[in-house]
Order: sequence, then C-alpha cells, then structure tokens
Amino acid sequence: MIRSQFLAGVGGAAGATVVDKLSAAQVAQIAPYTATLRFAVVCPQSGPDARVGRQLLEGVRAAVDEINRQITSFERALVFDAYDDHNTAADATVQASFATGNPTTQAVIGHISTGTTLATQPAYANAQIALIVPTVTDDRITARGYRNVFRLPTKDSDEGGLVAAYVITTGAKAPHVVTQDGDYGPDVAAGFVRRAAAQHVVAGATQFSLDKPDFAKTAADVLAKTPDCVVLAGNVADMGPLLRALRAKGYTGRFVATQGFFDAQTVKEYAKEAEGLVVSSSVPYYPLAPTALRDVQFYEQRYGALTPLAAYGYSAVQLIRLAARRTGATNRLTMIRALASGGNYDTVTGSYTFGPTGDVLDPNCYFYRVKDGKFAYERQAHPSGFMLK
Repeated sequence: MIRSQFLAGVGGAAGATVVDKLSAAQVAQIAPYTATLRFAVVCPQSGPDARVGRQLLEGVRAAVDEINRQITSFERALVFDAYDDHNTAADATVQASFATGNPTTQAVIGHISTGTTLATQPAYANAQIALIVPTVTDDRITARGYRNVFRLPTKDSDEGGLVAAYVITTGAKAPHVVTQDGDYGPDVAAGFVRRAAAQHVVAGATQFSLDKPDFAKTAADVLAKTPDCVVLAGNVADMGPLLRALRAKGYTGRFVATQGFFDAQTVKEYAKEAEGLVVSSSVPYYPLAPTALRDVQFYEQRYGALTPLAAYGYSAVQLIRLAARRTGATNRLTMIRALASGGNYDTVTGSYTFGPTGDVLDPNCYFYRVKDGKFAYERQAHPSGFMLK
C-alpha cells in the first residue's frame, strides 16, 4: 500500500503563497511566448504528513524539469501550482476550490489519503477537471461513478485477486487470508477470496480488530484452519506482530503479504520471521523495465533514490503530457476524454489504459521475496510489455 494513513492535522488554507512562488520560478525557466500546459498538485506540504507530500512533489518537479528540457518548439511547456491540504478533509476541500479556480488548469494530481480524496471528488467533478489519483488504492475512489477520476496504483480488490492467483499457481491448496477491520485490508481480502473461488480453491478468511488486536488469539484461530499459506492483507505497522505470533505457535508454512508490508519495517523489525516472505507491490522493478529505466536514472542522478511516492508523482506528470501531446487536448473536457479513451500510455510506473471507472484495464502487481534482510524481485503477477519478466 502506497497511500499514507489519514491523520488529522491543523486546519487552515495555505496554498496561495506556495503557488505564487512555484509558478514564478517555473515561468522564469520557460522561453518567452512559449505556450504552457498548467496543472495542479494538492498534497500535504506541512503538518504531520509533510514528508510524504514532499516526496510526491519531488517526483512532479523532476518530471516537469525533464520534460521542459526536452520539448520541441511545437510543444507546450508544463507549469504546475502546488496546494497544501495538510492531509485533512477540511483543508483538502478548500484547496480543491483553489486548484480548480484557475480556468487554465487542465488537470489535478492528488490527494495522498482516502479521506481527502473522497471529500474532494465532488468538487473536481463539478469543475469538470481530470483528477489523477497517485497513491490511494481504496476501492471506493473509483466506485462512486465519477468519470473524471483516473487512478495509477492497482486498487485493493484487484491486488487481492492477483495475490490469490499467485498463491494458488505457486502451490497453495488451502490458503488463508487475514486482515483487520480498518481502512486497508478488507477489500484486498475480499478480492482474494473471490479470485480463489473462481479458481476452484476454498480460501479461509479471518478478520480481527485494528484498535484492540489480540494477536495470540488470532494466530490460534488461523492455525485451527490448518492453512498451507497465510496471506497478510494489511500494514506491517499494524499486523507485523501477527507474523511473530504465528511463528511462536509453531507455524512453519508459507507467508505472503500485500503491499502494506513492502516497507523497511518488515525487514528491520521482523527479519527472522519475515525471511522468505513474499510481498506484492504496485512498484515495478526498474532494472527490468526498459521503457522506464532512462527516467529512473535521470531522477536518481539528480535527486537521489526514487521513492514510490516520487515515482507516482513523476508518472502522473508524464500521463498529463502524453495525453495532451497524443490527442491535442487543450481544455479540461478534452483532457478527460484523452485520458479516458486515449489508448495506452507508458510512464515510469507502468503502462496505463483506463477503463470506464478510471482504473487501469489490465491491472498488475509485482512480487518481492524477503531474502537476507532485503526485498529481492521475484516476478510480476502476469506478463506485460512493460516488464521483461
């Protein structure tokens, strides 16, 4: 899971000053009389979640810099305005109105949490502007019927189905998925059970409390079902202790986990228990993604390691540029149409062709195995033109 937790922060509208500074700096680098394509980014730049918001912005800035450096005299230069939503629903609603207030803005990239995205969707729909969701995997984002929403990472239920296919094709006969009653996990688990049933495998499922977890009892309940593979659908920060509890009760079988475990905490705090654990992720393995490798190298040479959030910020900018260049989109409605029916778009995080709900038509994920305290790439969920294997 790439989306951050929804944390309450201090309210207040804090977008205008940031916007003015960013726009002035960008315009100064563009040749006079060059046509521009403007978009907005709405994410936390202050408050408890500022670190993750800034990673997203780093990816956006890097993509804008690289694209503007390469554009021909016939292309529009990219300009963006950044708005600080503090990762709270109240501030996000205010900043969404600012982001859509400029009639020349053709698309918005945001937000980083389920709560802020759900709260602002009506505003973007009313403004008839494309909303590119860079990190939120919650099924509800694209289940509400808005036709201006386009999500980059694989949604939860699709991830669950892809994990189920992997688990079954690699030998599991009696898999058991475990989740908590929180924001992330239940949709993944439901998708897992449905896909397993479609492949004629009965998958067990256990859900336990997020606020008051009893890991020992949950471990006992799971082991009573005698699974040959335990799938952890949730975040390592919340469910990590269950790894330890299951091992302590004698479980020696396979562990598979969803992208909430694709985190340094997994290998740092649970190194012994996690050895051999296979984790799914929406983040590709770049050395085997030839179309993305040049952009990754460009970013890392100038800015350091490409984090998942920065990668999705970079990808979102590429998507806007490709849609405008391929279809000639010059306003909000034509941008929405270009993203909805513009065919396949290759970006640093994958190839995207969007379905009517705004999710990618052919979702994929990538599997990494914990080996000697590190994540080692294993395979993709299914073959694609984006990855070599």
